[in-house]
Amino acid sequence: MSTAKMDDEQSLYALMQDFRTQFVSQSNEEMSPQAIKDSYKESLQNVTDSWAKKYREGEMMIAKILEFRDDIENQNKRIEEKKDDILREIAKVKANENLSEELSENIQKLREELTRKRELAMANKKANKDKLKELHKSATLFKERLGLEIRKLRGDRLQFVFRCINPKDLEEPYSCIIYFNEEGEYQLTGCDPPLECIAEYERKVRETKNFSALLANLRKSFAALCTQVK
Repeated sequence: MSTAKMDDEQSLYALMQDFRTQFVSQSNEEMSPQAIKDSYKESLQNVTDSWAKKYREGEMMIAKILEFRDDIENQNKRIEEKKDDILREIAKVKANENLSEELSENIQKLREELTRKRELAMANKKANKDKLKELHKSATLFKERLGLEIRKLRGDRLQFVFRCINPKDLEEPYSCIIYFNEEGEYQLTGCDPPLECIAEYERKVRETKNFSALLANLRKSFAALCTQVK
């Protein structure tokens, strides 16, 4: 039993005792029946008023308690909502952190890939320059004997000009441009006059790396073409 309930019961009991004592003492006095009756009504009205007051106070107390309970429930609800909001924000922060970490990893990978490609490109460029030097050396062997002229063009390209092919005009030029692509492979283009077998020659020189054979085959094809024209 709560302390408040015990206090209310004790107050009610004391009120009943006062009413009984007052009524009994008045009854013992020399009073007329009408006076006793009026006194009883008055005492009873006092008790009733006191009880009514206690009842109203109790109702107000209950209403106040219910109001407090609703406030507490609303506050708890708001707390839960705030808690959910906080958890969502925490989840967003973690997601952003994970995304940032993933982006950092991707950026690092891209940097490494770019560095690797740059190094590879530099290595290929150096290799291509070395190959061009070898081409110059190989071409020197043909220059005097076959009337071969080598012209350096833009973009590290070499144009090989063959002469002494047409008996009627030994100075008539037959040319082909040779260079290395980004993969470091032989590339043949710009044949003048055009040769149908140029793609086959390109494939063979990529496989065999025999540049001297390539120059010899080009000269033979130009010579054959010159014969066909006649």
